[in-house]
Formats: sequence, C-alpha cells, structure tokens
Amino acid sequence: MALNPLDPSAVISALPNVLPPGKKKLESQQDALAALVHTAFIQLGFRLVAVDESSAARSILNSVLPDEWNNHGPGNYTLRYKHEQSSLEFIVKIVKLGSRTLIN
Repeated sequence: MALNPLDPSAVISALPNVLPPGKKKLESQQDALAALVHTAFIQLGFRLVAVDESSAARSILNSVLPDEWNNHGPGNYTLRYKHEQSSLEFIVKIVKLGSRTLIN
C-alpha cells in the first residue's frame, strides 16, 4: 500500500522544510493555516510559482515559501501553483474575515 502524502504526520513533518530559511516562526494563526495548505499542495506534487496574483509565474526553488509570502498576512494570502499533469494554474486564497478564515 502506498504512503498517503496527506497523512497528518507526513504533512506536519514536511512543514518546516517549506518555510523560508530565515523566517521559520509563524506570526499568526492565519500564517499557520497558509503554511499548512501550502505544505499539503507540495505533498501532492504541486509547485509554487507566485505568492500574489499580479506577478509573472516563476520557478521557486523546491517550492520553499519566499520571504515575502506573508507580507499581506494575517488578512490575505495568495498562493499560485502549477502541476505537471495540468496546463492550468491553481490559485489558493486565504482571507481573514473577522474571527473566521476563508480558504478558497
């Protein structure tokens, strides 16, 4: 039986590897959610191409979050991904709405 890439222990153990080398501390609950969602996408074979909607897609080494990944946090995060099995670009938005957080 194949290992489940979304097994909670697999995702949690991979999380520190996708944080920027100089910014391993998560500043808010929304930072943690965004980093967890990002880790799940990486575990499924997606690659990060941008952390906003307007910049050109670029190759980000090992899909490690760049230092500016949470500049708009904790209110707003945008993560853009590509996958080798698709020509589409996938956009994940995480938005703080009062005491709730929306992941779209």
